Amino acid sequence: MSLTYDDVVAKYEPVLGLEVHVELNTESKMFCGCATVFGAEPNTQTCPVCLALPGALPVVNEKAIESTIKIGLALNCSIAPFSRFARKNYFYPDMPKNFQISQYDEPICVNGYVDVEIETDEGLKKLTSQFVSMVMLMSRSKQMKD
Repeated sequence: MSLTYDDVVAKYEPVLGLEVHVELNTESKMFCGCATVFGAEPNTQTCPVCLALPGALPVVNEKAIESTIKIGLALNCSIAPFSRFARKNYFYPDMPKNFQISQYDEPICVNGYVDVEIETDEGLKKLTSQFVSMVMLMSRSKQMKD
């Protein structure tokens, strides 16, 4: 049985999933005190934590936590009383430590939504966009090529 476009639209509800990355307005990196000045010379904004040297332990950026909670509240999320960071191990040429610190199964913000009103032929219609979760993670470095 072959369905036409109109049959499919009548039978199914389209649901789209997006993964959106946002850079927070912090002056230092997510897990250390190194600066994040745009345009700085390569390899000048690093420390033992950035390089994952033995014994160097990450400390989460407090302003990043505050900013993420503010965004979560603005998007009607539930703020978790507990969240956890984990290491995701994989290779990227621009990530010397070969792991990324990220939230996965215990994010800080969950179950959010935002209502938007749009003008239609039938008048104003309210659409709701839902957010499953908001996670914080460590960004990779910038790879420079000559």
